[in-house]
Amino acid sequence: MGHHTAPASRHGTGSEHTDPAGHAAPHPAPLKERLQRHWRARRLRAFADRLGARPGDRILDLGGNIETWTLAEQPYRLTLLNTSAASAGTLRPWRLPTNGAEWRVIVGDATDLGQFADQSFDIVFSNSVIEHLGDAERVACFAREVRRVGRSYWVQTPAYTFPIEAHTGLPFYWFYPRPLRNAWAAWQDRRHAHQPWHCPLAQTSHLKLSLLRQLFPEAQVYTERVGGFAKSWSMYRRGSRP
Repeated sequence: MGHHTAPASRHGTGSEHTDPAGHAAPHPAPLKERLQRHWRARRLRAFADRLGARPGDRILDLGGNIETWTLAEQPYRLTLLNTSAASAGTLRPWRLPTNGAEWRVIVGDATDLGQFADQSFDIVFSNSVIEHLGDAERVACFAREVRRVGRSYWVQTPAYTFPIEAHTGLPFYWFYPRPLRNAWAAWQDRRHAHQPWHCPLAQTSHLKLSLLRQLFPEAQVYTERVGGFAKSWSMYRRGSRP
């Protein structure tokens, strides 16, 4: 897909948003979605501050969706790599960046970034992807590629100890007996298999902070907290500028 540049403004009147064709966005958004957007916006501010992100930075978003970047406070040049164009794009046209961001979509595998040279991006960014990759070998490949391709990086994953599990909405899901988790994952995967954004729960795992430190040995840790609990961990490295 080609490059896209967001216009300076794409807002309708009042509390309603419209896309270029004039389609109105549903309102109000569910509480869960509003909370997610609040937390993501806060996380993006932390990301920009800790990495010294600047307007126009070349960012590779692994597993990304353009909706994430509607919450950014400055424009970037984005490459969104995902398993399908539908997953990387948006199903809601009123949720496109209005901050001047440019983006392109690439279909690929985040564990094999051979099409990109070493340090070819200012920043490699990933939000809640590493826990969906499956076996330990793929997770390790992902970490190596992130460290190779980006001068700086930011890799976030939910903290498995947070009271409400991020993917299921269930309390302390990762502490359930494995047979119960497997049954729930199979039901959820059948229910949402047609959705392009759905990552199979059957291959989703929790990563402990000790393992993340091994995968990203030079990284610092940003711990996002809600109600005193660690909600997510982001492994980040602020690299040198060219």
